Amino acid sequence: MIGSNLSSTEFIMQIAALLSAAGLSPNVLSIKNCTQGKNNRTYRIHTVDGPFVIKQYLRQEGDTRDRLAAEFAFLSYAKAVAPRQVPQPFFQDLKQSMALYEFMEGRPLQPEEVTTAEVDQAAEFFCALNEPQTRAHAATLPVASEACFSLQEHLALISARIALLQKITPEADAALRGRGNLDAVEDQAAKRLIQRLSDYWQKLAAALKTVADNEGLDLTACLDPSQRCISPSDFGFHNALKMPDGSLCFLDFEYAGWDDPAKMTGDFFSQLALPVPENQFNGFVAQVMQSFARSEELIRRAQLLRRVYRVKWCCIALNIFLPVHLARYRFANPSLKVADFKRKQLDKVTHLIQALETQDYGLH
Repeated sequence: MIGSNLSSTEFIMQIAALLSAAGLSPNVLSIKNCTQGKNNRTYRIHTVDGPFVIKQYLRQEGDTRDRLAAEFAFLSYAKAVAPRQVPQPFFQDLKQSMALYEFMEGRPLQPEEVTTAEVDQAAEFFCALNEPQTRAHAATLPVASEACFSLQEHLALISARIALLQKITPEADAALRGRGNLDAVEDQAAKRLIQRLSDYWQKLAAALKTVADNEGLDLTACLDPSQRCISPSDFGFHNALKMPDGSLCFLDFEYAGWDDPAKMTGDFFSQLALPVPENQFNGFVAQVMQSFARSEELIRRAQLLRRVYRVKWCCIALNIFLPVHLARYRFANPSLKVADFKRKQLDKVTHLIQALETQDYGLH
């Protein structure tokens, strides 16, 4: 994999090769780092043909997910059905784990800008991806990362995430960070918080099973293909840009593919970076489910899984305490201040668990 030295000959040659393969001028005028994500490095390049984006994807031993292939395939489909809401994918180099994309002249949203108008645009984007007449053309798209097609799979997914967090060991953490003990306040706080999250999860999962039994729902029943969706995954306003005309452009589809639409809504209303107002839930769910068979079943499914995915996002926020995830964060942002980031994530999860614990387990 290429390095991150923007002036290195190897780096510039790799970019020139991508541009040439896309039929563009290989003459690079400038390169600069973009805002860094959690899984990859992103660069804005200027050429005689204009600005473009290069993404360099992390490859880790033992990680079977091909983030580059998933994102490029999704964007190739999305550009055909929702052309104004995603960037153009130009070329992918699987060997070098790099891809060339259109540069979008937008800016990140601010929390106060997440209004009904923005939520409607997100719903319209999802609906465009899942129009019945176009969805059939996406048969070759992969299954989404962590896709779930039965209620039991959803529960197992969260249980596995919590179990993984509970296996954090001083030895593993110390080996990655180069220190010999696990005495830091944030690490001990994480262990206590993970146990608290586990206790809540056990009660929530039991409540969901009781509700499913009362409503005659089979936890192991697999979602019918006509009710499955093409999901952007990690869908939310943290992965969107506000364009000069007020429209939204959606980004980052490394986990995209076929999935349960109720999982998409659970993620959409649970992501922590730019929260979506809770009072938008019912309207959004009704809109995005309308084109699927037996939409009322999917609406109820989304209600049942709403808090399940709040727990999942607590787990995601705590990923910084897992060595494999910390390695990805450091790849994307070599200057990351780990202790500060951990404290920030702990604060988010603490407030979210407090909110969850004040609610009953009625799952309405």
